[in-house]
Parts: sequence; structure tokens; C-alpha cells
Amino acid sequence: MSPPQPPHPVPRETVASAVASLTKWMKKRAAEARPNLLADERDDLVVLQLSLRRVPASRSTRPRLLPLPHPVVGHDVCVISDDRPKSGSPSASDLLHASKLPVSEVIPLSTLRTDYRPYESRRRLAASHALFVADRAILPLLPRVLGKAFYSTNKAPIGVDFTRVGWPEQVRKVLGSAFLYLRSGTCSGIKVGRLDMEEEEIVDNVMAAVEAAVEKVPKKWANVRALHLKAVDSVALPIYQVVPELGMKIVG
Repeated sequence: MSPPQPPHPVPRETVASAVASLTKWMKKRAAEARPNLLADERDDLVVLQLSLRRVPASRSTRPRLLPLPHPVVGHDVCVISDDRPKSGSPSASDLLHASKLPVSEVIPLSTLRTDYRPYESRRRLAASHALFVADRAILPLLPRVLGKAFYSTNKAPIGVDFTRVGWPEQVRKVLGSAFLYLRSGTCSGIKVGRLDMEEEEIVDNVMAAVEAAVEKVPKKWANVRALHLKAVDSVALPIYQVVPELGMKIVG
């Protein structure tokens, strides 16, 4: 007989209760508030907030992919294509009409450089799509082209090798994932749900994202200080917290 499994650090019941409370608040706010088309962040997203004990030693602008059972990204994907001579990448038309891929817009690199020079135009572009995917060959060029409108708001494009035959499957893998950014701070936000999803689907995503994210964190659970669920402008609901270690003095 196998030994009993230790309890999960984040009980599903705790997550379900937090999701129910958060989505109830979000629905009430959505019914009362006017839509803000100029907002930098969508206000219908459920975010898993990961707080670490220590800042990771290795930092990167490239996200870690966390597979989700229920994709959060809908049909709001923009592809930045490599239209440089001899790039070997598919044309913008091929990318836009690829079979069963929810791509709503394709912007060639040359167009990005000429039509999106003003910061305000780049900010509007960043806010107009839920996800950006770019040809992996041009990723090193994009920070200068897109700037902080993208890279300070977790809208940095995800790289895909469009020169490979199986590139559509790469895109599907990206679309079925959440993204963990480990940068200069100890807090990271991971998008795990939308208000129009079933609560159980959001709970499934939270549980999957927690497991996958902790595996990507240096020292894993030993480096996790807290986990919260929140929406834009909402309070953060705790689903996991480490009690601070207190120095104790024993008097004899």
C-alpha cells in the first residue's frame, strides 16, 4: 500500500472560494462601469500574482510558458512577421489565413518601423491585442522598435520559428499557455482566466499555473512567499502565504 500523499500547498477548495468571490466582484463592476477602450490592460482578466522571497539571479524579458487546460487567449492575436529579404518566413497573407489559428492581424516588421514610431501609436497597438507573436529571428530587434509600451506591460511578443514546417503547432502551444516573467522584482502576474469563462475552468487554470510556475522558480516552493488572485483594481485574495520567520528568544 502506497503512503498517503501530502496535502497540496494550495488546496483546490481555497482557490475555488477565491475565484467565486473575485468573479462575483468583477461581474458587479462590469455591470456598473463604462467600458474603457483606451485602457492599457483588459479589466476582464483573472491574474495569479506570484510573490517570491528573493529576486531570481538570472533575469530575462523572455517569458516561461505555462501550459493551461483552458486557453485564456481568444481570437485576439497579432503576429509580427519578418518581411526582410531572404528571411524565409511565410508571407503576411499566409500567416493571417493559416488553418484554424486565431490570428486577427499581421504586421510586417517594415510596417512596424514606419507606421508605429510615435509612442502613443505603439501604446494603442499594445492595448489592442491580448497577445503578440513574432518571428523568432527578429526578436532582438523588437525592444528598440516597440519600446516600453510593450516591454513594461508584459506585452513583449512571444517568439516562434516561422521558418520551420511545424510553426502552426508552435503558435498553438503559445496560445494554450500562460506566461511567467522573472525580471528584476519579486512579483509576477500570470493571466489565468477571463470573466466569461466558467469558474471551474478558471480554478483548473490556477491549479495548473501554480504547479508549472513553481517548477520554473529557482528553489521552487522554498522561494515562494505568497500567491494571490486578483483583477485590475481589485484587492488581492490570498490562496497561499508563508508565515514570516520570527526571531524567538527563550528566557530560562
